Amino acid sequence: MNKLLLIFSCSLATLLPRIIPYFASRYLSRLPRFIRKCMLLLPVAALGALIFPLALTDFGAMWYAGLAGVFAAFLVSLFRGPMILSIVVALVSTTGMLLAFSA
Repeated sequence: MNKLLLIFSCSLATLLPRIIPYFASRYLSRLPRFIRKCMLLLPVAALGALIFPLALTDFGAMWYAGLAGVFAAFLVSLFRGPMILSIVVALVSTTGMLLAFSA
C-alpha cells in the first residue's frame, strides 16, 4: 500500500504542473500584460534551464563545442530565424567544432 501511495503522489506531482497551465489559459487574458508575457515565456525558460547545462557538460573536455552550438542557435533566434534553422545551425556548428578540434 505504501508503494502505491508513492506512485500515485509522484504521478500527481508530475501531472499538476502540466495540467494547470491548460486550465489557466482561459484566465490568461484577464492577467496584467507583464504576468501574461511571463506565463507565455515560462516553458522556454524551463527548457533553457534543462538544455544549457547539458550542452556544456555533455562533450567533456570539449565543452566549447556545446557552447558554440548554443551561441549559434541564439544568433539565429535573435534575428527571428525559423526554429528549424536554429536547430540545424546549432547541430552544424557543434559538429564542426567537434570535428575541427578533435585530433
